[in-house]
Amino acid sequence: MNVSWFIIGLVVTFLVNIPFGFWRAHAKRTGNKLEWALAVHLPVPLVVFMRYLAGLSWNASGVPFILTFVLAYFLGQRTGGRLYLKAHENGLNPGRNVFILWTGGEGEAI
Repeated sequence: MNVSWFIIGLVVTFLVNIPFGFWRAHAKRTGNKLEWALAVHLPVPLVVFMRYLAGLSWNASGVPFILTFVLAYFLGQRTGGRLYLKAHENGLNPGRNVFILWTGGEGEAI
């Protein structure tokens, strides 16, 4: 296992899933099941690629490390969903774009 790629992979997995979790929360609120499915499943190939770069295998010794990638995936999704809920609590209507929070605007920028 490549420890550097393992750590980088965990960080990238977490950070990439924040916008997808934000999008997932928007899709859940609007009831769009296709968008929800895309928001959940589109980042999965990146996670698999990061695990490949880290050199993780599916044998018994690699399972705990793979589970940490799964945890990073879900924590990123959850963080994005919480950001969406916080935006709504603060009166913003961010749509599906998490990056609108940094600009302070509203609506669909993408």
